[in-house]
Amino acid sequence: MEKEINYDYYKEKNKKSNTGKITFIVILAVLIVGAIIGSSIYMELIQLRELNPKADYSSVFTTNLLYKIIFILLSFVVISLFVYISNIFIIKNLKKYFTHNNLEARKMYNAPIALIIGIIGAYLTKDYFYGKALLFLNSVKFGRVDPQFGQDIGYYMFQRPFYMSLLDFISNLWLFIVIYSAIYYVLVLLTALNNTFSADTLKDKILLRHNLLNVAIFFVLKSVSYKFQREGLLYSSFTETGVSGSGFSSTNIWIRFYTIAPVIVLAIVIIAFLFMWKGKLKKAALTIAVYPVLFILVTITSGIIQTVFVKPNEFEYEKNYLKNNMIETRAAYGLDKIKQYDFKTIEDLTPEIIKNNRNTIDNIRVVDYTPTLNSNKQLQSNTNFYTFSTGDILNYTVNGKEIPVLISAREINTSNLQNQNFVNRTFKYTHGYGVVVNPINKVTAQGQVEFLLSGLKMDTVDKQNLNITEPRIYYGELTNNFVIVNPKASKKEAEIDYDGTAVNYFEAGNTEKIKLNLLNRLLFATKYMDANILVSSNINSDSQILLNRNVVERAQKGVPFLKVDSDPAMTITSDGRLKWVLDAYTVSDNYPYAQNFYTQSSEPDLRALNGINYIRNSVKITVDAYDGTVRYYVIDKEDPIIQAYQKVYPEVFSKEPLPEDIASHTRYPETLFKIQTEVLKKYHLDPNEHEENISNFYTNQDAWNIAKYPDENSPDKVRDIDAYYNMIKLPDDLGKTEELILMRPFTPSAGKHNMISWLAVRNSKDNYGEMILFNFPKNTNILGPDQVEVNINQISEISEYNTLWGQGKSNVFKGSLLVIPIENSVLYVEPIYIQSKSESSIPQVKKIVVGYQDGTDFKHGIGNNLEDALNNLFEGDLKLTGNKLPTVDQKEQNGEEENQNGETPNEGNNQPAEQTSTDTGTPPADKNGQLDQAKLDEIQKKLDELMKQSKEINDLIESLKK
Repeated sequence: MEKEINYDYYKEKNKKSNTGKITFIVILAVLIVGAIIGSSIYMELIQLRELNPKADYSSVFTTNLLYKIIFILLSFVVISLFVYISNIFIIKNLKKYFTHNNLEARKMYNAPIALIIGIIGAYLTKDYFYGKALLFLNSVKFGRVDPQFGQDIGYYMFQRPFYMSLLDFISNLWLFIVIYSAIYYVLVLLTALNNTFSADTLKDKILLRHNLLNVAIFFVLKSVSYKFQREGLLYSSFTETGVSGSGFSSTNIWIRFYTIAPVIVLAIVIIAFLFMWKGKLKKAALTIAVYPVLFILVTITSGIIQTVFVKPNEFEYEKNYLKNNMIETRAAYGLDKIKQYDFKTIEDLTPEIIKNNRNTIDNIRVVDYTPTLNSNKQLQSNTNFYTFSTGDILNYTVNGKEIPVLISAREINTSNLQNQNFVNRTFKYTHGYGVVVNPINKVTAQGQVEFLLSGLKMDTVDKQNLNITEPRIYYGELTNNFVIVNPKASKKEAEIDYDGTAVNYFEAGNTEKIKLNLLNRLLFATKYMDANILVSSNINSDSQILLNRNVVERAQKGVPFLKVDSDPAMTITSDGRLKWVLDAYTVSDNYPYAQNFYTQSSEPDLRALNGINYIRNSVKITVDAYDGTVRYYVIDKEDPIIQAYQKVYPEVFSKEPLPEDIASHTRYPETLFKIQTEVLKKYHLDPNEHEENISNFYTNQDAWNIAKYPDENSPDKVRDIDAYYNMIKLPDDLGKTEELILMRPFTPSAGKHNMISWLAVRNSKDNYGEMILFNFPKNTNILGPDQVEVNINQISEISEYNTLWGQGKSNVFKGSLLVIPIENSVLYVEPIYIQSKSESSIPQVKKIVVGYQDGTDFKHGIGNNLEDALNNLFEGDLKLTGNKLPTVDQKEQNGEEENQNGETPNEGNNQPAEQTSTDTGTPPADKNGQLDQAKLDEIQKKLDELMKQSKEINDLIESLKK
C-alpha cells in the first residue's frame, strides 16, 4: 500500500514567505552597500574635478580604482580557484577514507566555501597590488646599476616590489591552503569518528600524502624567494655603525648560499616526495632535515668568519662595500651633484670689503621671522577675525632693486569669532584678505618692522611688482572648514568683507565649484553630520560649497602618490593674484646600498620621511588663494620616479613649464635641505675623490655636525642652527650678482664648535637647486655660531643693556645669529629685541650686533641699526650712506583703515557687532605707545652716553690701579 503524502498548505506558504523575506533583505542590503559605495565614488570624483576643471585629476582616482577592481577580481578568482581545487582533492580523499573504513559518507561542501573564502581574501588584499602594478607597468630605467648585481636601479624601484608582492601573495595563499586542508580533514573526521578520533587517524597514507604534498609545494614556492632574499642583502647592514648594504660576509657567504639554495631545496623536495610516495616516511623526514642543518652550518660558518677574520680587520675587509654605500647614498639624496668651493685663505673683514659688497650688506636680514610675524599680528590684523599664521622669505624686485622680503597672508580666523553659529562660520566669514610684505633688511627708526605692502587697501610702494588685484583668500593654511557661497542675484546670506560690507564676493567664473542641488545637499549633510546643510534657507541649487580649503590638503588630494611639504609660500603673480606655491617629493626606501634617513626632530615633515633612502623635489604645486585652482608642474624631469608617474597619470601634470612669475620667486624647500644637510654630516666625503675618504668615513674621523646655537629650552642648552635664507653674492665667478640662497653651516663632530664649512643651495630661476659646499681652510680656526654667541654675551655693553632693559615690564631677547659670507671673509649679525610684557606690545629691534674674527679675537660693533653697528665696528672709518627703502604711509603701518569694527553688524543673529574702536585707525593705546616711544628714545640716548662715560671712568681707574 502506498504511503499517503499529506500536503500542509500553510507550512509551505510560510516557507515561501520566509524565503521571500530573506531574498528581500539580501537585495536591500546589496542596494544599500551599492548606494554607499556609489555615493562615495561620486563625491570623490566631484571633489577632484573641483580642484581644476580644466585638468583631469579624477584620472588618478579612476585609474587607481580600475586597477584595484582588476586585482580584486583576479585575487577573488585565484583564491577561490585554489580553494575549490583543494576541496576537490580533500573530498575525494575523504570519500576513499570512508569507503576503506566502512564509514557512512558525509556531505561535504566545496563551491560555497571557496566563494566565501575568495570574497574575504579579495577584500583583505584590495590595496595590496595596484600601486606597485602601476609603477611596474610604467617603469623606466635609472641609467645607473647597483654595484653588486649590475641591475638597473629602476628594477629595485619599480619591478622588484611588484614581483615580491606576487610571490608573497601566492606563498601566503598556499600556506593558507596547507593549514586549511589540515583543518578541513580534522573537522570532517571529528564529526564522522566522534569519540574514536585520534592523531593516528591522520597518518592514513591517503590523507598524509595530500598534506605532505601541500607542504612540498610550499617549499618549492619558498625556493623562488631566495632570489629576492639575495637581493634583499643590499638593504641589510654591516659594520658596528650599521652601514646599509651587503658587506663582506653577506656578499661572499650568504649571496652565494642563496644562489644555490633553490637547487638544493628543489632536490630535497623531489627526493623527500619520492620517499613519502613509497611510504618511507623516516627517510623523507631525514631528507627534509638536510636543509635546516645546511642553513645552520652556513650561519655558523658566517659567524666564525665574521668574528675571527672580518671584525679584527674590519676596514680592510669592508673597504669596498663601504665605498658602495658612500657612492649610492650620495646619489640617492642628490649629494653627488654638490659643487665644492675651497677657500684658500680667510681674510679679516675690512671697510673696503664692506663697501665693495654694498648690495650684500643692504640685503642682510636684520629682523627675525617670529617677531616680524608678531608685529604684523598687532599692526596689520585690523579685525579680530583676521590673523597671520606664517610668513615666507622670497626675493622680489621693489622699485628696480631685488631684495629679500617676508610675505604674510592675512587669513580668516573663525575661531576668534564671538558668535560661532552656523551662519557666521559657513556663510559670512568666508575669506581672508590680502598680504603684508615686509623688507627683512630694514627697520624703522623706532626698531619696528617696515612695510612695502600693507593695510586692507593693499597700499604699496611698487604698483608694478607689488600690486594686488584680487586680495581675497578663500584657500589658505587656516581655512580648515567648508563654506557656502551664493551668487549676488540669489538674495541669500552675504559674505563679510574687510570693511564690514556684506556682499557676495566669490564669483566662481571658470572654476565650476560644487553646486548644492538636493542630492549634493543630502550627501554633504551626511558626510559632515550637519543637518543645517539640508534645511538652511540660505541654500538653494545655485549655492556653491567650497571644500578642501586647507592648501596643503588640497594640493595633496590630487597627487596622493607624492609627499607634499606642509610649508606653502605665498606669491604675488604678475597679474596681481595671490597663489600658494608648494613642494612635492618623490620618495622611496628601495634604493640599494643607500642609507636610510632617520631623525628625532619635532618637525612633522621630517618625521614623516623617516625610513626613506631616496628623495627628489620633482614637483611644484600652485594653488590660487581666491578660486582654489590647483596645478602641478614637473621641475625635475630627470627624476625616474616622476617619469613613471607621468606615464601612469598623463593628465595630471601640466604640459607647460612653471610660469615665469612663479619661477622667479621660487624657494628651495627647507625640509629637503635639512634632510640633505643631515645626511651630508657623514656623507660629505667623496670616495672617488680620495681613497683616504673611505677610511675617514669608517672611523668617523671627519664627521660633521650642524652648527649649534644657544637654546635655553633644549636639554643640552644648544640646538642645531636652522637653515636660513640669505641674499648674497657668491664668491669669485660663482655668482654675478646678489641672489637668494638657503644655507646652513657645519662644525666638526666630537663637541667642537669651530665652523669648517657651509652648504648653500641656490633659488634663482636659472640655477634653482644647485648646491655648493664652501669649505674653510683646515689650518684655520673659524668661529662657529655658538662660539660667536659666547663672545657676544661677554660684551659688557650687551650685559648692561640687558640689565637696563630687562627691568620692569620688558622682555629682552636676541634674534637669530646669521653667518654672512662676504668674499673670503665672514660677518656675523645678530639683532637684539625688546618687547613689553603686555599682550598687545610690539617687538622692537633696539640694537644690532655685528662682528668678525680677527685672529683669535672677536671684533664687534653695536648700533641702533646695521649701518651704525658697522661704523661702530670699524670705529667710524666706514661711511655708509644708506639707501632707505620707500615704505607706505606711517598711518598704514599701524593698520589705519576705515570701518575697522571687528565683527561686523548683523552677525547672524541680527545683533550689533561689538566695536573694537570708535576711531577708524589704531586703538588709542597703540597711539599712546607711539608718542611714548619718542620720549623713550631720547632717554635711551642719554643713558647710552652716561654708560659710555661710566665705562671711560672705569677704564681710567683700572689703569691707575695698575
